[in-house]
Amino acid sequence: MKNISNRFYIGIDSGGTKCELLITDIRNNTIYSKLYKGIHFSIAGPLIYPKVISKYIESALRSANLNLRNCDAIGIGAAGAREVKDRTKLKKAFEKKLKYKDILVTTDAMTALYGSFEGNEGMILICGTGSVLYGYSNGEITRVGGWGRIIGDEGSGYWIGKRALNLVMKEYDRKSKNKSLLARRLLDDFGIDNKNVNEKIFHQNFEIQKIAPLVIESAGMKCSLSRSIVNEAVSGLIEHLKTFLEVTGRKEQISISFTGSIIENSNILSDKLKKEIRELKIIKVTEKKHSSAFGAILLAKEKSEIINKKIN
Repeated sequence: MKNISNRFYIGIDSGGTKCELLITDIRNNTIYSKLYKGIHFSIAGPLIYPKVISKYIESALRSANLNLRNCDAIGIGAAGAREVKDRTKLKKAFEKKLKYKDILVTTDAMTALYGSFEGNEGMILICGTGSVLYGYSNGEITRVGGWGRIIGDEGSGYWIGKRALNLVMKEYDRKSKNKSLLARRLLDDFGIDNKNVNEKIFHQNFEIQKIAPLVIESAGMKCSLSRSIVNEAVSGLIEHLKTFLEVTGRKEQISISFTGSIIENSNILSDKLKKEIRELKIIKVTEKKHSSAFGAILLAKEKSEIINKKIN
């Protein structure tokens, strides 16, 4: 018979910006919590991703003085693992590395959705390094966006950084004598100008999403170039919401929660986004009930059938 006093659950929310690991007891009390360096499945790939996350789990267990054999379940929300075949491969890889079977692997959007609304209807908008919207309405889950940084992820940190580089280089092309605040900040903060931008991006593996906070900050300082990027980002995210309403035919009010480094905290972009959502009338912005990492625990703990639903 198991000694329930030492049983626990592990939940992981992993994206390009950060990886949150949470350990709770069977009564949902936090035992251990830590933020690790972000890792995105679609970028790291099926070999590196499980190695890194497994190391995080092993490190957390050592720090909390816990033994994996006392764990009742592990829930993992992996950004970029949108296909069932990818999640199946990841589950097998984790089982092999950790020598542990009770592992649930889903997307970071699903763990965020479940954590926010505890399995009830609602929408979650994720906007960190990437962007995607998931909504649970009338018994169906609908995804909008999340197509990756090269062909999609409108409004995300990567998209904002890429757009900033694009517009600033156009400014250099015009030989503008009065450089925008954004161009000056790019040079001062990251040492990026027209002479070295290709070297930085293509040869030094500069992380483009790191530019996003600078753009948002500059927009708050009335930089017109930065504000234009913020406006475009908000338009892209609002388009996600409008697409969801169109596809689902939703007529009743539905709640939405934000997660991700770009919109989770108050700033000029998230404030404008909330304002435009209010104008849609049918969508209400609410605070999420739990973190995405806790959502991963709930999914694993309850073995919720929500993850087996077809995603439209």
